[in-house]
Amino acid sequence: MISMQRTCSISFVSVLSSICLALLLFSCKKDRETVNELSSKLLLTSKIDAGELLLEVDQHEQEYVFNFEKGAVNVPAKDILKMTLDLEHWRTNLSFSDASELIVPTKGSSLDFIVESIKPDPSGYNPLSAMVNVWLPTYGRVRVTVRGKHGKLGNITHLCSDDTPRQNVPILGLYADYDNVVDLAFTDREGNERGSTTIHITTQPVTLQDFPKWKIVKGQTEKMEPGINLVSYPGQSELDTSLPYMIDNEGELRWLLLLKKSPDLQKFAGSIGLKRTKKGTFISGDQSQQRVVEMDLFGNLVNQWDLAKLGYGFHHEITEAANGNFLINVTKASARLNNGEPRINDFVIELNPQTGVLVNEWDLAKQLDTTRYSKPDGITPPAFSQSPNNWAHNNSITEIGEDLLATARYQGIFSFNHMGMTQWIISPHKNWGAKYQHLLLKPIAEDGTMITDQAVINGDAAVAGFDWPWGPHTPVALSKDRILVFDNGYNRQWKSNFAPGVNSYSRVVEYKVDPGNRTVQQVWSYGKDRGAQGFSQAISGVQYLGQTGHILFCPGMGVATSIGSGGRVVEIDPKTKEVIFDLEVATGSGTAFHRVTRMPLYPENL
Repeated sequence: MISMQRTCSISFVSVLSSICLALLLFSCKKDRETVNELSSKLLLTSKIDAGELLLEVDQHEQEYVFNFEKGAVNVPAKDILKMTLDLEHWRTNLSFSDASELIVPTKGSSLDFIVESIKPDPSGYNPLSAMVNVWLPTYGRVRVTVRGKHGKLGNITHLCSDDTPRQNVPILGLYADYDNVVDLAFTDREGNERGSTTIHITTQPVTLQDFPKWKIVKGQTEKMEPGINLVSYPGQSELDTSLPYMIDNEGELRWLLLLKKSPDLQKFAGSIGLKRTKKGTFISGDQSQQRVVEMDLFGNLVNQWDLAKLGYGFHHEITEAANGNFLINVTKASARLNNGEPRINDFVIELNPQTGVLVNEWDLAKQLDTTRYSKPDGITPPAFSQSPNNWAHNNSITEIGEDLLATARYQGIFSFNHMGMTQWIISPHKNWGAKYQHLLLKPIAEDGTMITDQAVINGDAAVAGFDWPWGPHTPVALSKDRILVFDNGYNRQWKSNFAPGVNSYSRVVEYKVDPGNRTVQQVWSYGKDRGAQGFSQAISGVQYLGQTGHILFCPGMGVATSIGSGGRVVEIDPKTKEVIFDLEVATGSGTAFHRVTRMPLYPENL
């Protein structure tokens, strides 16, 4: 019995195993048939996931050939039960033999349907902007073109970086009080156009009290550096809310931030104005609240860093370093003279914007001669006169190679390393102490002649091929040994700009520095011949324009123009000294701008 029972049990298990194996094989066969049946669908899906558009379908006796932008997919005719073209909405609807369905993005005709909504001035602070919500047929990008009012020269075009089907498209560069025509091109991920649609955005007039006026004196548009001119206008005074705006190369207003409407920036006083970061936002110091702010192109506050909490007050300049940190000119609240009085405008700090941590602090009193001091002359207004408290007046900071490059109104141009050791100084040699003599670079004229005239070396005189910088701003490191700078001409040759009979002028000048031989050679300059038409005792700047090699020379305060007192934006070919572009800007206060920067309206990564 036991044996029989065991035999029966074994036989039952064997039969059961056979049945299970048969069921498994049948199931695997059915799965293989399903996979085979859906492989065509999987191939089509892979094309859809790659963001490709279907261009056409060829029908043969036993198969369909789906031709996509980057290749074809062959599908057995038996797999497709139904195919419906909907070119109006750029799609093909497929029904498969397994009862599944698939929508295949397909090249159609009109793209009007992609625009879901248009919102003018999305932040409330930039009336010459809009946000357009689109829903694209598949993955791809949008190329925006705001058509120029006077023709193609005024076109502003940008290929947006977002490549998702549903996206918000920023529209920048609209004209005020105008029916703006905007083309939206649908491209693949590489920027190849697939189709386009056109929308209209009507803007309201911009009416502002005491807004600057401007006039193009000369504009050789075919020779100009591409881009738009960002004018960092401080408002009616240094205490007013900054009012940055952009003028195109035809003299049209194309961008404006009305920050008085912003709850976060309504008192923003952006000394030196806005600087574009690597990620496409703007940074600036805010003297009204002693902070650094970051904002987007619509005027929204993105981030802020409280300098007062760190023990500093902002002064004049912020630069984004190569490592992403901020280099900032500041006043240290606790810094004092030997007599206990506060000293100002003589510190530089490095701030990590990711952590808000202070990385470095440099005290210029440990690098330059604090005793190099000129007593008030009784002519220069106190606001512009050197004082023991304001002995340096640091006004710019940037990088040159691995070192730092700075300017100070009363001390000249100088470079120092991250350890705080001064490398060299470009400045008239008069009044520097013996300790600093080895740091002072010896002058060489443009023709290569070493200057030995002590009057020129001391700054009491100048020669045709060389002059020192006086009250300079915005040094630009063209290379490790060449720098560009705005030479304001502050009290040039020690003579007050306010004295009778003084012919003041500002210039852009390029110097070649040879630290090994301790020399500085003037390479070229521009501005002396313009006299009062290019003279700005303070602020102002220069910019190297990379595409053309031209230079932007921008005296910004008290410049004599044909439309009033203000500033001037001059694009120069340094090889020929030819003026390519000349824009006059006039304001009621006489201060037209801190800086003007030529740039694309859209940053590359937007």
